[in-house]
Amino acid sequence: MEITYLNEHLVPGQIGNIFVATAFVCALFAGLSYFLAEKRGEQSWRSMGRWFFRIHSISILGITASLFYIIFNHYFEYNYAYQHSSTDLPLRYIFSCFWEGQEGSFLLWTFWHVVLGNILIHTSGKWENSVMAVFASVQVLLGSMLLGVYVLGLKIGSNPFLLLRQNPDMMNIPIFQNPTYTDLIEGTGLNPLLQNYWMTIHPPTLFLGFASTLIPFCFAIASLWKRSYHDWLKPTLPWAYFGIMILGTGVLMGGAWAYEALSFGGFWAWDPVENASLVPWMFFVAAGHLMLINQKKDRPTSLLTTYAITILTFLLVLYSTYLTRSGILGDTSVHSFADGMPGQLIFFMALYVIFSAGILIFRSRELPSAAEEEVLMSREFWMFIGALVMVIAAFQITFTTSIPVINAIFGTNMAPPVDAVAHFNSWQIPFAIIIALLMALSQFLKYRKTDFKDFIRKIALSSSIALILAVLIAYSFQIANGILIFMLFASLLTAIANLDYFTRILKGKIKNGGASIAHIGFGLVLLGSLLSAGLQETISVNTSGIDIRMKGEEGNANLENILLYKNDTLSMGDFRVTYAGKKKEGINMFYEVNYSQKESAEKEGFSLFPRIQLNKMMGNVPEPDTRHFWNRDLFTYVSYVNQQDFDEEYNADYQVADTFVLSKGDSEVFAPYLMTLRTVSTEVDRDSLKLTGSDIAIKAVCAMDDMHGKITVLEPILVIRDNRIFYIHGESAALGVRLSLVNVNPEDGSMTIIYEKDQNKKEDFIIMKAVIFPYINVLWIGCLIMILGIALSIYNRISRNRSK
Repeated sequence: MEITYLNEHLVPGQIGNIFVATAFVCALFAGLSYFLAEKRGEQSWRSMGRWFFRIHSISILGITASLFYIIFNHYFEYNYAYQHSSTDLPLRYIFSCFWEGQEGSFLLWTFWHVVLGNILIHTSGKWENSVMAVFASVQVLLGSMLLGVYVLGLKIGSNPFLLLRQNPDMMNIPIFQNPTYTDLIEGTGLNPLLQNYWMTIHPPTLFLGFASTLIPFCFAIASLWKRSYHDWLKPTLPWAYFGIMILGTGVLMGGAWAYEALSFGGFWAWDPVENASLVPWMFFVAAGHLMLINQKKDRPTSLLTTYAITILTFLLVLYSTYLTRSGILGDTSVHSFADGMPGQLIFFMALYVIFSAGILIFRSRELPSAAEEEVLMSREFWMFIGALVMVIAAFQITFTTSIPVINAIFGTNMAPPVDAVAHFNSWQIPFAIIIALLMALSQFLKYRKTDFKDFIRKIALSSSIALILAVLIAYSFQIANGILIFMLFASLLTAIANLDYFTRILKGKIKNGGASIAHIGFGLVLLGSLLSAGLQETISVNTSGIDIRMKGEEGNANLENILLYKNDTLSMGDFRVTYAGKKKEGINMFYEVNYSQKESAEKEGFSLFPRIQLNKMMGNVPEPDTRHFWNRDLFTYVSYVNQQDFDEEYNADYQVADTFVLSKGDSEVFAPYLMTLRTVSTEVDRDSLKLTGSDIAIKAVCAMDDMHGKITVLEPILVIRDNRIFYIHGESAALGVRLSLVNVNPEDGSMTIIYEKDQNKKEDFIIMKAVIFPYINVLWIGCLIMILGIALSIYNRISRNRSK
């Protein structure tokens, strides 16, 4: 018997599915129309291609609106809303739910393509037909990722509007035998790691950067198609620098997120998902510089390399998608997806790899070659070398990150590096030094040829200043590692030389100084990375005398974590630190840690509030808190807490610990509290205690001092009713203490008080890690300057194109 389900909201899903089908079909027809427009040169086909792409764009917006509507209204009968949202989730994270999952992230990617594609239609001019034909083909394949249909037994895509009861993993659950099951289900919620404002702004920025790699790719393929091997560079350059800026911003946002909100203990951990976004950006930078070299020449010389690296930038975005979406990195990455569509992603990649390689090889013989060899003392020669070094560095990152893929394909058993940070740093620091030196020196070289003596004269001042500063900094911070000293010099030289070029050669003209400003920023990024990561200091050394390592745990837990009991004050680095207590707010448990300076009691202290997000479905997640100083950051997070903090079914188990006879004003110690009998009173709230008028009530007012200035008042009451005695306890669950007034001596007024202690109450403590990151602000300032410089370069490039 078929069940008729009640209270399901099917209309938004039905509308969404119509938009999914329409978007896919219109993208297909848009690509065919533009292809025929290029082949036949007929205006009607181009007009048709525009209309199909516009309808495709409207459909993508419709899918987006439908999915948002479902998530916003908590329609958990839909699989996507059930898996990524919940009713207790704050409104500000609804956007995060949208792109947390597989389908939402593909939709976000497709949405940015729609935005960029419509801009291209109005700006690409004579390139519109060929460029949009390639562009629309990518939209067809991305649209297929949302279909969720079976063809010849193969599943194509994953539908965001799939009902929960239609999910093969859920459909046999007995709850779906209930016609009103929607009243009984609750969403599983957003991953605690992602409940952060960075999740709201980082993914859209990163995916816009990914989307921007498609435009240079389309221009490159279109130019090979049209045999126009030079003209494509001019319209492509602004898009290339736009993509470099946006994708770079997204990567830096990821680093800032890891630093501020995740317990990575730094801004970069060489996590495979971090690498998957960094590598396309590195190729993008290399491609942009090669485009610039060839665009400035009447007869381009390194076009084959330029084409290859431009095409690879987009292909590496597809490969990064495969790495992070197929689940193949599930054992090596802390935040990769494991619910991907590997077969479809492999087909997507293979199609464009074969197509791109084929057309490039087929046209390679026609590419113009140089009339003469590049001159050693020329800017374009060293820019070309710099681009190649960037590509080689990116290849090393890709190779190590791809070890699980290599093992899966070739049946090998290579092990990823045990210490990923040390491994990647050992490779990437030399590459960074070379790139930094080239950024510093190539600015003073002229295109085509430079006089060597003139070049030496121009760089002498910057080199001398950088060398002196490097020696002073290395001596001051006791940097003894030769390769790090060399990196220190290279990063300083990059910043100083480009500042010198900007002020002395360009006369401080902002309009023409985009590249120099961006290079200054990059130099500061390297300098800030070296100082903050290379000189970071863990100050949370355990001085309690208690071994805090878990059973069987190896490593340096006692050298990197400090054990703090509530209200105890311990020395930690330049500070005295006190754990003052905890407070639950919503899904977060905040731990108050008070800091004060050792050297001066007059200096105002401060408090940090590292927290733990509570999540029954996915586990509790610690999040740090950071104190920012002008010259350093103090990074603090909770490594371990008493699990009792999260036990909502906790039951007290009071047992008698001691009995005291006290008179007014007397005090007794029962560790860790000092109890004082302040006063005795017969004034009680009879209504709330449900006492009758004939009842005799005597109250003892007892002050519990925790020896750190915090006093809790407990009021045990003795009641006499009809010659019978019963007790009303004075109780504090926070202290784990219960007092009972059991006798009053009428002769001397003394009172007998029973002190009971909760046997289940453990001492309140935290295990905490604290790290000093010196001069981290140099890194963040460098990021902002680099982005500003790239933005100025884009503006300058667009202005030049319009003026010509």
